[in-house]
Amino acid sequence: MKTEYFKSISGMGIKVDRYLKEIPKHIIDIFNEYNIPLIHVPSKDSWMTLMNKLNVLVINKNIKQFKIEDINPKSFSDLSYQSRKINKILSQIEYEMNFPAMLYDLNNEKAYYSSSKFTELADDLKIEDFWNPSFDFTKEILCDNLNMCRYRFLKDKHEIPYSWITVPITVGNKTQAYFVVIEATGLIDYFDQFSIRIGFLLLQSLYENILMAEFIGDVGFEKFIIDLIHDNIRHMDKNADELGINTHHNYFLLLMKQTNSLVNLSNYKEEIKNCGNNSIIKLGARMAIIDDNSCIFLIPVDDTIRKEDFLELIKNETKNLHHRLQKRIDNIRLVFGLSDIEDSIYEFNRNLERCKHTINIGNLLFPNKDFIMYSELGAFAWMDIKKDELDIMLKDISKLINSKEYITILRTYLECNMNYSLTAKKLFLHINTVRKRIEEVNDLIDVNLDNPMDRLKLEIILKLF
Repeated sequence: MKTEYFKSISGMGIKVDRYLKEIPKHIIDIFNEYNIPLIHVPSKDSWMTLMNKLNVLVINKNIKQFKIEDINPKSFSDLSYQSRKINKILSQIEYEMNFPAMLYDLNNEKAYYSSSKFTELADDLKIEDFWNPSFDFTKEILCDNLNMCRYRFLKDKHEIPYSWITVPITVGNKTQAYFVVIEATGLIDYFDQFSIRIGFLLLQSLYENILMAEFIGDVGFEKFIIDLIHDNIRHMDKNADELGINTHHNYFLLLMKQTNSLVNLSNYKEEIKNCGNNSIIKLGARMAIIDDNSCIFLIPVDDTIRKEDFLELIKNETKNLHHRLQKRIDNIRLVFGLSDIEDSIYEFNRNLERCKHTINIGNLLFPNKDFIMYSELGAFAWMDIKKDELDIMLKDISKLINSKEYITILRTYLECNMNYSLTAKKLFLHINTVRKRIEEVNDLIDVNLDNPMDRLKLEIILKLF
């Protein structure tokens, strides 16, 4: 009993009356000599009962050591709060076990680390390898209920297998994140598993709370927007304040419209939100689906940067959103209209109409563009031209429609203020060729090019055509 192993134990429990009627005095003396607790275990209680109670004590103690209640959230959906809480949990896990940990958020495509030690030990492993290895490996289930697994493989630089433990964070039957602890070339012990389980439970609870709060917040904001559109809001300031909308702040409004009749955009709310988290929502935008195939993003103006630069950011993040949605939703066809006029939430409906107008007229003016700003419409922002009305207007130039040459020369001629020389130079034609073609055009259409009103009408038709 006087071995080095004995001297290092924390304590020992002996069930008296099971195998021993009493504990010999010389054994008690040895325990006293090395100041090691000797526990008299009652014979009436089973070992399983005792171990369960001991495990509860260990878990409770470990949970208190995490001290995550010290973090004060501004709101459950505040991502900075989420990040701080995740980092706190991960760093405490590494402190408790001396093994680094990572959480990878699938929706935001973002990795959180307990320390730089994780990436150092991960070496050349890709993020996805931690739950879907791209090489030969063995898999050991550590806990069925949590789907906690240990992955191992033989790495060239190590003589013994390299390993890690992965636990999926699942909410509503969907995996939201992966919780990973790297063991590298050493394995965690029995009590280290408590820290992993506690970390998992805290992360699982965090995701459930945040997703629930985000869901409630999304539903509340969406209802607010729908009520705003139908003029059903009685107390704008109060309702906006409850949803975190500053009525004194200015916003840009972005309308996303899906134009394929075979796709219903409202069926893909979660995909839109997940893609938005990695794009337009990063700018502080709030999202609401307003009908089966339309979604708006309310974007707070950032006064710390120039308007032109911020609009460029919106444009780039919108393209990012478009690209991500195209990868996730088959046959989707999207067009975006941005009201780039800074306005308060009180002008929401006016800006929504601007967005709709931008898409309707923009599709005629810029048929190859999927992102159009209201300011790009120019004077056409004041016009409401329907598709069927455009068809009627096109009858005036119906004899030219099938001739690309006539259309090009006439359009350029008008853009050059009916100057033959400039038109010829711009089209790399001889001036006599231009004169002859314009005479032919005059014979084909019933429009007086010398009349300013006829000329303006023709310019509009050609621009839209």
